[in-house]
Amino acid sequence: MKPHNLLIFIVSVLLILGFISVMFPKDGIDIGMRKLYFPDIEDVIAGSKTNPKSSLEHLKAIEEELRLQLYRDSLYTDSLSHYIAFFEESPMRIALPGNDWNFFNDFFAELDSCQERGETVRILHYGDSQIEADRMTDYIRQHLQEKFGGAGPGLLSAQPMPSFSINQSASENIKRYSIEGVYRIPASHTRYGVMGQFSAVSGQSFISVGMRRKAYENAKQIQTVRLFVGRDKNFSARLAVQRQTIERAAISDSSLVKVYTWNLPAPASNFSLYTSGLGEIYGVAADGTSGVAVDNIPFRGSSGIFFSSLDKNVMASMLQHLNARLIILQFGGNSVPVISSQKSIENYCNSLAMQIAYFKDIYPEAKIMLIGPSDMSTRVKGKLTTYPFLEPLIEAMRETAMQNGAAFWDMYEVMGGKDSMIKWVRHSPALAASDYVHFSTKGVERIAAMFYETLMVYYDYYHFTANKDN
Repeated sequence: MKPHNLLIFIVSVLLILGFISVMFPKDGIDIGMRKLYFPDIEDVIAGSKTNPKSSLEHLKAIEEELRLQLYRDSLYTDSLSHYIAFFEESPMRIALPGNDWNFFNDFFAELDSCQERGETVRILHYGDSQIEADRMTDYIRQHLQEKFGGAGPGLLSAQPMPSFSINQSASENIKRYSIEGVYRIPASHTRYGVMGQFSAVSGQSFISVGMRRKAYENAKQIQTVRLFVGRDKNFSARLAVQRQTIERAAISDSSLVKVYTWNLPAPASNFSLYTSGLGEIYGVAADGTSGVAVDNIPFRGSSGIFFSSLDKNVMASMLQHLNARLIILQFGGNSVPVISSQKSIENYCNSLAMQIAYFKDIYPEAKIMLIGPSDMSTRVKGKLTTYPFLEPLIEAMRETAMQNGAAFWDMYEVMGGKDSMIKWVRHSPALAASDYVHFSTKGVERIAAMFYETLMVYYDYYHFTANKDN
């Protein structure tokens, strides 16, 4: 085709599309049970003119606010005013019951002293697909372990799960049961343990764990391995590390959960477990000898309202063994597409309140924190925009946390609020996926960094007030 003919063709197509855009009904055309929409000219222009340098001005502004806040110097008399401004006005602030800025003090005290005491302080990070495969958790884990000590990837299932940090395999005679999510396989009882799943073993079995090359460095320095087993009969286990077999394990026995513990002769990035006999494996903890452990426990497709169905006694026993001090519940995103009224929001939040009450009842030693859903986009009359009920859901989740003694971090507000997901997707490089729901690798690292730095502001305030009192 000659150049001038090609130009005429392109111009003609654009004119036709422009005419359709102008004439097409704004409310769409009914096609059976659905409607057909056509993007208008404003949508097309807005999409083409998105400036990646200016699309995240809100995010850059609050990141700068964090950098200023994290410039710690408790000698200045006006430091308190900076903390007050952050706690009351910052989009990154953590909402706390009764505005108690000392909410995390007991947890921070545990972090400060865990290495001196030779103990491991544990954070359980539950969530939906936003944290699946160790996303977000891995960044938080690495930076907490750098600051407070600790090593290893934390709790692992006995069978392989998707992970960017861990490469895992297991024998075929191990059968997994899970209470929730897309991998849900219900058991005849509710003894799932803190991971919401367990693996039934019989006969000779093996579990092999190796850290991936791209995993964070601290996660590769495993020093202690613990195996949590229940309902065992003629059960035994041995550990192999770097072709060296460690036959004997320290065994902590109770009527509900038996814990096998191996202390490795040197830090390792891989190990294998060999078991025989019958048992239910509730998890494998790969940690350091002391410091912080942060567990990634995802449930793809879940709204996080199943915990109260778990056997209380097994859960409480495991939480005690693990020395859990902070439980993070990052859910809500899977409820957004199906919520269509204030009543459905109330129903969901009532269920969330039950989960908080469950944890506080069985294990009051741990602080509870909710993390609300990110911005999520859908098409309303042909235009991409934030889901209509997302904002009232988040506000209701915040109120639920406050009324039930839990903290709340608003990821939606941190991102920039309404329609911020569109900006994250269009950013260069992309900070979110083209589904307008999930973060990209770059994006999840960014939001994880902001959560970690926010938590450290409260940690710094803890020390600031302690120094002032002294």
